Amino acid sequence: MEHWSVNEAAACIIEEEILPKANRLNIEVVRLKNGAVVLDMGIRCKGGFRAGKYFAEVGMGGLGRLSFTMIQLERCLVPGLRVFTENPGVCEMASYVAATKVPWKGDLQVISGPVRSIRGSDHFAQLVSYRDPTPQKAVAGVQTTEMPDEELAEGIAQACGISPNRLYIMAARTGCMVGAVQVCARNVEQAMPTVADRGFSMSQILEGNATTPLVSVVDDEAVAYGRVNDCLIYGQETNLTVRCADEAISAMLADIPFSKNQDVYGIPFQELFARCKNNWAYVPRDWDAPCKINFFNITTGNRFTTGRIGYETLEKAFLGDGGTL
Repeated sequence: MEHWSVNEAAACIIEEEILPKANRLNIEVVRLKNGAVVLDMGIRCKGGFRAGKYFAEVGMGGLGRLSFTMIQLERCLVPGLRVFTENPGVCEMASYVAATKVPWKGDLQVISGPVRSIRGSDHFAQLVSYRDPTPQKAVAGVQTTEMPDEELAEGIAQACGISPNRLYIMAARTGCMVGAVQVCARNVEQAMPTVADRGFSMSQILEGNATTPLVSVVDDEAVAYGRVNDCLIYGQETNLTVRCADEAISAMLADIPFSKNQDVYGIPFQELFARCKNNWAYVPRDWDAPCKINFFNITTGNRFTTGRIGYETLEKAFLGDGGTL
């Protein structure tokens, strides 16, 4: 089977579809002194829905497709998005998951995107066998309020084994449309690590698709960060097509969704994150869980469902403190 390079596929999207229409996408392209190219998709630039779609599809290494829709909550009709992927193990675990950490400005910056698949050095990438060892170009995604610089580019290059002058870095803060889209597009991804934690092999997941409400954007990064995560833990619904014994699914159903955390379920993520000192290192692993998953087992033809949509929490996230329920 011919090797599919997620990095080269991602770079191709950037070079053929993004760079030629950067102005129309409301983004800026900056070449650093070490040759790395930064795509400002929502730090100093406005970005928008289309730029967010590209951020997500590039981040998935060309193996996922995103489309926009509308989703009915209990009393609100809100924007939403759908993601489809035919190879969720590679698309999400080896590429889109934000998991590789590199030093930057005295702290650690989390990196997502196909560049992770070159060495597969983080835990989630190691759960699939796919590697993209010798791409001509590589692509990383960064969720940050600061423009990536030469230090960050060098850190990514060193961690992932590629020269900075062959690297594209997409960057956007959370409190912009691109930030909201690229986080809410992690809907299939939201399910994968959780089922992997329960010993379910990524090779048994054949296809994945999901929907997520697309939260209203707000300038305040802390509020924005809480809202996009509310969309995932209270609003994401994923369909996974799998091939396995039914028992492999039924044994983990009760332990999968965020709703199992009955002591905190319904609390907005901004408050939960504050309880954890606004640091993912202190967030319980069970809190970073999917909202709802439907399994479709090709082997037996049976369907399994776990979790539920948190409509009230979602409506509060969309309406803000001034909203009326």
